[in-house]
Amino acid sequence: MLRLLLAAVLMTAALTLALPAGIGAGVRMPQPPDPLPVPVLVPWAPEPEAPVDEPAGADSLDVKVYFPDRDAIVVMPLGEYLKGVVAAEMPADFEMEALKAQFVVARTYTVRRMPQFGGQGGCPLNPEADVCADHRTSQAYMSREELEAKYGPLAAASFWRRLSQAQAETEGEVLTYQGELIDALYHAVSGRMTESSGDYFATDLPYLMPVDDTWGAAAPRLVDERRFSPEAFVRALGLGSEEPLLAVQAAARVGQPPVQVTARTAGGRVKTVAIGGMTLTGRQVRERLGLRSTDFRVYWQDGEIVVETFGDGHGVGMSQYGAQGMARAGKTYREILTHYYTGVELSRLFEINGENWVPSV
Repeated sequence: MLRLLLAAVLMTAALTLALPAGIGAGVRMPQPPDPLPVPVLVPWAPEPEAPVDEPAGADSLDVKVYFPDRDAIVVMPLGEYLKGVVAAEMPADFEMEALKAQFVVARTYTVRRMPQFGGQGGCPLNPEADVCADHRTSQAYMSREELEAKYGPLAAASFWRRLSQAQAETEGEVLTYQGELIDALYHAVSGRMTESSGDYFATDLPYLMPVDDTWGAAAPRLVDERRFSPEAFVRALGLGSEEPLLAVQAAARVGQPPVQVTARTAGGRVKTVAIGGMTLTGRQVRERLGLRSTDFRVYWQDGEIVVETFGDGHGVGMSQYGAQGMARAGKTYREILTHYYTGVELSRLFEINGENWVPSV
């Protein structure tokens, strides 16, 4: 009996050793688990917002832009150029309706200067270009890379998306007066009243008339001042003879203002001033003294001549901070535009008779 039991055990062991390797895997002892990975903590940051696709319509029109800093003309789609203009012309925290208004204005300003639409070019620095990327002679411009350097990558991505949205939602819209593209001038802020084009540029245009700009009263640096000695004041004005300086010094002795404002415009700005026997326009005073606007007053303080200005820019057309004030009050971009440009209509660029151009639709 003992022999039979021992033989059975030996046969079982032999059969187990002969089984294929795959069979019986389920009865193997479990291996120790791999150690858990240690989490790496990184600062949280929001994902950049996806860009808005540009429509293939009027804003795909090519525009020739001259860049003075690199002495080169770059051909780019109108919509892309406009985003760079609005990025440079308006702060990133401006309301969407203010951004839209600026897009329509900048688009109108640009295409009116293009030969396809009867323009003679709008870049005095290079007659082969349609516009200059220069705020002194045309419109300011800021590339996507420059925007990132100013605001940082995430904030720049968010602002660029808003610019893309404003561009897309106003695509092809321009301002016209009696069927013609207007000269869509604009400035930073007036703060009280805008200016007539004829009172600053000597050409009266019926859509560039003085209108209320108290919407822009919350703009930063609305009031500014510059100080001069009597000699520096007269020298800066380019008045070479001794008579103006003697007149200024005589006014100081009797407590009179350094200059006499002899006329104001319909918008309340300085039109002409008298210094001794000489007369200057408010624009001449502004440009020669480097003032922010022609809405100024001149007085004495501690032996110096103080010139205090109100507002920023020539004052003609749309006030950018006024547009922001209207947008914050719930006004649409259409209401903003028809407020600052008298008697205008919003039209489609498709409807303007541009030569040699058919929009891609």
